[in-house]
Amino acid sequence: MLHALAVFALVLWLLAFTQTLVNLRLTPRLNADARPRATPKVSIVIPARDEAHIIERTVRAFLAQDYENFEVIVVDDRSTDGTGDIVRRINDPRLIVVETAERPAGWLGKTWALQQGAERARGELLLFVDADLIYAPPAIRAAVEYLERSGSGLIALLPRFEMPTFAEQVAMPMLGFFVFSGMPLWYSNRSRRLGVAIGGGAGNLIRRDALDAIGGFGPLKDAVVDDVGLARLARKHGYDTRAVRADDLLSVRMYDSARAIVDGFTKNAFFAVGRNFIGGVVLLTLIVILHLLPYGLALAGDWAAIATVILISLTRIAIFRSVRYPILNAIFLHPLMVSFWFYIFLRSIWFTGVRRQVRWRGRVYDREPTPFGSDR
Repeated sequence: MLHALAVFALVLWLLAFTQTLVNLRLTPRLNADARPRATPKVSIVIPARDEAHIIERTVRAFLAQDYENFEVIVVDDRSTDGTGDIVRRINDPRLIVVETAERPAGWLGKTWALQQGAERARGELLLFVDADLIYAPPAIRAAVEYLERSGSGLIALLPRFEMPTFAEQVAMPMLGFFVFSGMPLWYSNRSRRLGVAIGGGAGNLIRRDALDAIGGFGPLKDAVVDDVGLARLARKHGYDTRAVRADDLLSVRMYDSARAIVDGFTKNAFFAVGRNFIGGVVLLTLIVILHLLPYGLALAGDWAAIATVILISLTRIAIFRSVRYPILNAIFLHPLMVSFWFYIFLRSIWFTGVRRQVRWRGRVYDREPTPFGSDR
């Protein structure tokens, strides 16, 4: 029985390894030297709640863009740590600070902040980003050029993750691992299917006419994963959306400790399977069979398990080499990474599934948020 499971895992890892190589080969990259034919105004919208530790660095990086026509809109989402005051001390006519109004019933805090930023924006293009992104000077110019050349309604920018601590090096590669090995990224960029649409807090660049046509963030007011929800909503209305590698031009340090990582992903991990308990049990079972069991059976000499561990390592090496992460981490840290995320998923099931709460940034939502918006 265990050997049969090892063979099953080996077959799936062969497919994952192949998909990883195809994704890395076919996913487009932003070109730092590219210049668009036109320079439409870009409104960079940054929802910020208690981001005093990073917000000045983020805003100054955007203000240093070499693109000639943009504005930066920081939406201070009722921060208690002086985030808004820090931004207001930056003297630049291209910078606008918006204080959020009272959140209406049915809206989550972030989606309400995004909506208010969108209403204030004057650009023909809007870039929605989280408050912890650092953009290199050519990034906006390169993104506008790609949007122009591709004719897409929305492009999602895939960043490089900064991971200075050991906990981050263990846990955060899961995001790149999921995108390049778990997602048919090569197919997503050539498809209109909603289920494979990709969006990201690192940057969703969308055309104003597309945002208006889909109703802004109104349909996403209760979406926990609003960035993916925006891409799905755009596709639902007939717009082409694409994911583009931008790891040479933008970086993010999402969380600075193991506790912050756990808290951050607890709010949305179970939403990835639609808060479906059967789906959650299936996912946890597959995690054990595909990611942990092969290591145990390999120690017992099972040839299929040994081959699977080699494939897992090769898959991780391909990703880590492409995104410039330490290769030794690719070889040795996979069981730790998977165990860490197993715990996060169990915790997410408890809080968002059993207790039916979403906790984030000092807020607790006891109503019924959705993964990607109420009509997706």
